[in-house]
Order: sequence, then C-alpha cells, then structure tokens
Amino acid sequence: MTRSKKGLDKFIPLAYKKDTILDTVYKHFYKKEVDPVENAFGGIKVSKRKSLREEVYDSLKKSILHGKLKAGQRLIEEQLAHQVGISRTPVREAFHKLERDDLVARLPKGGFAVREFTKEDVEEIFGIRSALESYAAYLATLHITPDKIAALEKKVEESAHALKSGDDEKAVLLQTEFHDLLYKSCKSKKLIEMINNFRDYFYRYRSALLQSAHGMHESAEGHRRMIDAMKKKNPRLVERLVRKHLERGKDLILKEINEGRIAP
Repeated sequence: MTRSKKGLDKFIPLAYKKDTILDTVYKHFYKKEVDPVENAFGGIKVSKRKSLREEVYDSLKKSILHGKLKAGQRLIEEQLAHQVGISRTPVREAFHKLERDDLVARLPKGGFAVREFTKEDVEEIFGIRSALESYAAYLATLHITPDKIAALEKKVEESAHALKSGDDEKAVLLQTEFHDLLYKSCKSKKLIEMINNFRDYFYRYRSALLQSAHGMHESAEGHRRMIDAMKKKNPRLVERLVRKHLERGKDLILKEINEGRIAP
C-alpha cells in the first residue's frame, strides 16, 4: 500500500478500526479531498519540508498533548505503519523520540503506550514555564512598542466581551493569543520556541479553566495589570505578575486533579 492519492478514497484497509488511532490515520490518508501534508491525527497542518519521521512525531505528540490519545493507549509500530502505508522506520523513530520526551513508555511485550501524567509533572512543567515566561515578559517590556501594547489591549477587550457573552472557549483562545503577542516582543526566537513547547503540555487542561469563571476573570484582570506595568516600563513588575498568573493556573489545575474532576 502506498501514499499515492490515486484511488485512496475507494480503498478501506482490513486493519481499519472505527474510533481508534488507526481510524484517525485512515480518515487522514484515505478520506476524499484530504491534503496529504496535513497532520494524520486531527488535521493539524505540517510543513512540506518536514521529514516523514517528523510528520509522524508531531502528529502523535499533538494527539497525546491534546488528549486525543489517552493515557495507557497502546501504539503498535507495525500496525500503525501498515495502516498509513509507510515503512516502519519513521514510525519507530517517532516512537523513540516520544519516549525521550517522556510522553510514551515502552511495554514489556513490545510496542509503546501513552504515558500517564502525574501531579509531579504538572508541578515540574509549571515551574519551567514560570521561569521561561516570566523572563520573556521581562524582555518584552524592554522592547515592546506602543502599537504592540494597543494590540494586547484589544485582546483583553475581546476576551472580556467573549466572557460576557458566555463564549468561554473563545475567551480562553484570546487569552492564549494575548500571551503569544506578549512573548513575541521579547525578541528571542529560541525562548519563544521553548515556551510554546511546554505550553502544549497543558492543552488537555483547558476544560478546567473553562469551568472556573472566577479563574477566567482573574486571568483577564492579571492581563490588564501586566499592560499597565508595561506602559510604565516596569519589567520587574511584569515578571512578577506573570509568575503569579502561572501560579494561579497551576493551583487551579491541581485542585481539579485532587478533587477528581480531571485526570493528571
């Protein structure tokens, strides 16, 4: 079986299983009018310049971090490679990279499984995020221009409007975009890349934020205080505000975990 688009929409492999990881792969590579450079696990766009190994790796990583692949779910190299119609080598290399990332664990009888997150992971990654993002905010305050501050203010107002209208999902998205805009002003590409990598780990916990109206309003107020401090060119204050913002988010998530409303 090949990845050629010719006739793919007419062929359904025998290994196809509905509502499994293979189902998602099938829908990507065999559905009509699907762009073959899209991610195989959810339609996330990937670069045409990426290797097949990186494409598989990015696809699996996003699916794990976004909760599409659940803790304990098995990932079998041969099965996945056969279903997609590629060799086992890029799949094996992707699994090994995910293992180094501590996102999957090797099983005693072969294959891999998605690793379960723990409260210790939450604590550790939030600690790393706090260090990276507060430093980025400090640098951003030194470099930010009036037009960028105006763009941040617009995001805050749009988020407040979304909250008022009951569109919590949009409010979370806008608050994420606020941080994206802020950190871009730090003028450090490497720092931004590291921040984005660790922030991906908490996509699965967005529901906890959505369920806490108080937390959402507190976050919006925190953003306003950050903007005020940036206007006054006070990088130390902005740094402290970002640390406090992340500490509040961590405490909210840990509370939801401890009370059994979400899994680590």
